[in-house]
Amino acid sequence: MKTTLDRTWLSRILSTLAASLCLGAIAPGVRGGSPDGLIPRPFSMQGHEGRFRLSPSTCVAASGVATNEARKLVEALAPALGFRMKWVEQPAARDCIALEIEASMRERLGEEGYELDVRPERVVVRAPAPAGLFYAIQTLRQLLPPAVCGSERAEGVAWEVPAVQIVDHPRFQWRGLLVDPARHFIPVRDLERYLDVMAMHKLNRLQIHLTDDQGWRLEIRKYPELVRLGAGMDFTAIQRGAGAGTGRAGGFYSQDEIRHLVRYAAERYVTLVPEIEMPAHTGAAIVAYPMLGLYPDKLTALAPEKRWTAHEGVVAPRPRTVAFFQDVLAEVVELFPSPLIHIGGDEANIEHWKKSTEMQAFIRERDLKDEAGLHSWFIRQMDEYLTGRGRQLIGWDEILQGGLAPGAVVMSWRGEEGGVAAARADHAVIMAPTSHTYFDYYQGPAEKEPKAIGGFVPLEKVFRYEPIPAALGPDRARYVLGAQAQIWGEFISTPEHRLYMTYPRACALAEVLWAPKVEERDYAGFLRRLAVDAERLKHLQVRYRPW
Repeated sequence: MKTTLDRTWLSRILSTLAASLCLGAIAPGVRGGSPDGLIPRPFSMQGHEGRFRLSPSTCVAASGVATNEARKLVEALAPALGFRMKWVEQPAARDCIALEIEASMRERLGEEGYELDVRPERVVVRAPAPAGLFYAIQTLRQLLPPAVCGSERAEGVAWEVPAVQIVDHPRFQWRGLLVDPARHFIPVRDLERYLDVMAMHKLNRLQIHLTDDQGWRLEIRKYPELVRLGAGMDFTAIQRGAGAGTGRAGGFYSQDEIRHLVRYAAERYVTLVPEIEMPAHTGAAIVAYPMLGLYPDKLTALAPEKRWTAHEGVVAPRPRTVAFFQDVLAEVVELFPSPLIHIGGDEANIEHWKKSTEMQAFIRERDLKDEAGLHSWFIRQMDEYLTGRGRQLIGWDEILQGGLAPGAVVMSWRGEEGGVAAARADHAVIMAPTSHTYFDYYQGPAEKEPKAIGGFVPLEKVFRYEPIPAALGPDRARYVLGAQAQIWGEFISTPEHRLYMTYPRACALAEVLWAPKVEERDYAGFLRRLAVDAERLKHLQVRYRPW
């Protein structure tokens, strides 16, 4: 893996240098910023004469709720600038960046929109809410030379912002990514770094796939065996047929670590969306608590390290299983303020229920039609539980079978059909089809790429994706909240590989979800802007894939 990434990294450097020469650009790090590197593209932008220059005398003016965003701006720029701009309450007429909240703009720009007016004498940022100020700051960072994203003082850089007037707001409210610590545990620091980069590109949802057959990664105090036994494994070890405690170490997040991550994400206006898989992809839970499995006596007789390959991968939806997962959700709700809680619901091998005399008797007792009806019954128990606690259930499109409560949200991954069906049934939808948003798929010829699970999703295909299916008319398009890219972890065990699979495809998705819809997207123009963004990614130490 290291050899492949190093080779492609060198190729990327040469490619970016060539692109810069073609554009007639002076090497980044000695010139001022440019409006030609903004990703995602703003809603509207108009250039003016001149530049605003940052210096040790520059002040940042803010009061009230805008003060926190002013602090973030000062802290974000200080390492590369080598100085801290001064914070003041009252804006100055010159040499000042003024941050202002204007609630009256909300109807026009929403919670995340903003106006950014850069003039040679000063910069004014206005937004209806703090989130808008935050996104304006990300745009301001992108208008500065790419070296501003570095962690150390950059010498010889003209810290200049081109004079420009921007009015901006997102097209979609859900602009998401998914990471998968269940297959390979992702340390807290790596998640922090991941959040930093996605927030700079105005992505605002990070779904964390916390549980699966290969690992349970969240501390649940009522059920300590979930992490004592269920976290001691990873995908690589299971592929070798190894038991817990052999090969790579597992890992889990303590509840204090989750609280920290929730705060860290919120500071960047990213909502962490927890996913607790059920009724399938539950192997790690069954290993820890055999009572959840279809044949508890068989599993209890085995040592824990032998259970990993002996379970069916789907729970038995008995009342005590329902109670168990509702207990889990009680702690999840306490930890995650996300309005939506993901319960998976996908790929349940209900054939195992068909072979179980216990499950067949349960189906008859509940007057359920068949095994699909049992699946729906189980999902409804979780739906009602979450609804009763002021949250919404979200699940993969398999949860549609048998009908859903009005508030449930569907994430459509098996193409667009599930999303279309959900929208037509008055359910909110997040598009996540394998065809365009599975970033664990190859980006180029398999023989030239790091190991992936299969498939092919190149950069241009992501860029040309349209989240609203053609089959939905204008009256139903409003049910599409946005889209999300999935970076499943079966073959992604290092932060370098994870970032390589994410970028620059996440830049293309950010553009799709933020920028206004156009009849024909300008891919060549996007690549020119991406060449500038690549310089920022280098300063952020992100190993992206060359294009």
